Amino acid sequence: MHSRGHRKQILLFLIAVVLPSIILVVFTLRMISQERELSQKRITDERRRLSNEIGQHLLVRLEKIKLQEAGSVVNQTRLPAASDYVNPEVVLIGLVDRDRLVLPWEEEQKRGGPFELLSSSDFAQRIQRAETEEFAEKNFLRAAELYRQAIKTAQEPVQQAYARLLLARSLVKSGRKKEALAYYNALLSQPSGITDEYGMPLSLYAAGRLLDEGLNHGEVLKRIQTELQDNRWLQPSESYMLNDLIEKLIKNAPDESIQNSARESQRWIKEHIQKLEQCLALQEDFPSLVLLINPKNQNKGDEPVWLSYGEEPWLVSLAFPPARIQSLLVVVHAQDILSSLKSDSVFSQNFPLGFQFITDESSEGESLGQNFRGLRIAFETGEIEALSKDWRFQPVFYLLALLLVLSVTLFGAYLLLRDVRREVRMAEMRSQFVSSVSHELKTPLTAIRMFAETLRLGRSKNLQAQEEYLDTIVSESQRLTRLLNNVLDFSKIEEGKRIYRPEPASLTEIIQTAARAMEYPLSQQGFKLHVQVEKGFADARVDRDAIEQAVLNLLHNAMKYSGLSRDIDLRLQKKDSHALIQVIDRGVGIDPKEKERIFEKFYRVSSEENKRLPGTGLGLTLVSHIVKAHGGRIEVESEPGQGSTFSIYLPLEKE
Repeated sequence: MHSRGHRKQILLFLIAVVLPSIILVVFTLRMISQERELSQKRITDERRRLSNEIGQHLLVRLEKIKLQEAGSVVNQTRLPAASDYVNPEVVLIGLVDRDRLVLPWEEEQKRGGPFELLSSSDFAQRIQRAETEEFAEKNFLRAAELYRQAIKTAQEPVQQAYARLLLARSLVKSGRKKEALAYYNALLSQPSGITDEYGMPLSLYAAGRLLDEGLNHGEVLKRIQTELQDNRWLQPSESYMLNDLIEKLIKNAPDESIQNSARESQRWIKEHIQKLEQCLALQEDFPSLVLLINPKNQNKGDEPVWLSYGEEPWLVSLAFPPARIQSLLVVVHAQDILSSLKSDSVFSQNFPLGFQFITDESSEGESLGQNFRGLRIAFETGEIEALSKDWRFQPVFYLLALLLVLSVTLFGAYLLLRDVRREVRMAEMRSQFVSSVSHELKTPLTAIRMFAETLRLGRSKNLQAQEEYLDTIVSESQRLTRLLNNVLDFSKIEEGKRIYRPEPASLTEIIQTAARAMEYPLSQQGFKLHVQVEKGFADARVDRDAIEQAVLNLLHNAMKYSGLSRDIDLRLQKKDSHALIQVIDRGVGIDPKEKERIFEKFYRVSSEENKRLPGTGLGLTLVSHIVKAHGGRIEVESEPGQGSTFSIYLPLEKE
């Protein structure tokens, strides 16, 4: 009935605690969800605002660059070289001829130069007759003679260099390689402006012939480095030829330092080739690019458009320089302009967060405005959220408040549940204790009454039998007294009123007195008590009655749990600075899991054998309290089926 009542209390408590907690959790989570949605909306709006502002800063910077570059072109008759751009972020400035993009090296070719000089009538006729002898007639010596005549009649350095290059070729074919190599070595030092009709420097042809022969690797490397350092655009064919020459150097140069220098040059030329290829792709795609807000109305006053192009990417826009009929195409490297913006202290103060440019191929990022097409901005993870900590404070506060309320509630529930369970367990133990005490009291009282009535009625005339009856009455009275003393002592311990009065006493006498007290009950059940007392024990300050009670409880415990064994040892010896009292049985033993709990009040090992044995569960509790009150300790050594050894250690006074 008590257990059922406690279950109802626990159930009602859980309903009263859990149901409000669930409702509180649901409402709190709902509020946190709404606050998160609002915070996300604020973050989205903040991203858009920052994107528009950054787009405006970027547009101002780009338009400034465009104006500077367009202004530098106004007073020039040709497009500037790559090294002559006003701003380092600029990649290319091209000329727009109707719907076609004219690249810088193409403009140079259109101006004539070597093409006109090499195609002049007298010089060109001599070169043509020499090439006829070389290729058609296979008369290499006659061709060489005609090339020499062309050199003598040449009026320009480019004509002389060109004729020498062809002469060296015919000399190689005629078997005069040594003389040809001398011409190639001379041509290697020609400046970059000495080119053929296609704009290819003649010195590079000579460099290729020398490398094929495995000669002058160092001089060839210097020639290549000079070409790379020249302040001009390298056209694609020249760039590819330079790359081939560098690869030959890396592969065949005998000197490792030359190879390492060639590798450094190769990195530069590959980057340049990549830029050239993207320029050529831009030229091809240019007619389809929309570079105005309103393509149908191509007024110069239209808003500027910057178009993202390529994988790098590049930013491309039209410029309309004053006093020029043709417009220009200005190309800026997006990452370079981004780095330039971030290095600006004013910009960094206004936008102290990380971001990068991405193309429209990605689904992430925010628009920079209508002036930018194909380019978006992506903020680094957590940057904008870091600027909006106050937006997230309220959900965090809700969550912390919920955790605090739930923690306090659950902790209170745990404490109450623990107390209820402890009360239930204590009630069950008290009920068992009352039942055990009743049984323990009833057994000796029944024996005392039975033998006392037998003696009063005079049914036994045998003196020996009468003495046995009287001994039984005395033994059961002692047993009853010991039981009552245990109950009374435990009650005093519970109330904190148990007082011990230590005084000098002989432990040997205490052990012998306890042994004599147990002599009759032990003999009645066939036990043999083996007492071993070490000689020469001095008196110890103890409460004589308490220590004797502790020993009697241990002996009584040994009787109950000896099983079929009928031997019990009681020993007293000195160990270090302690007196050691041991009670040893050879009975059922104790499970290792139960050792820690056998000294708890009312606790009894739950086993079938234990249920059949009478007991209150107070004996070992009293023993532990008595020993600790004397400053000692009690230890247990036991194995199931092997018996138990209870050891009491009592401190001895120093001599």
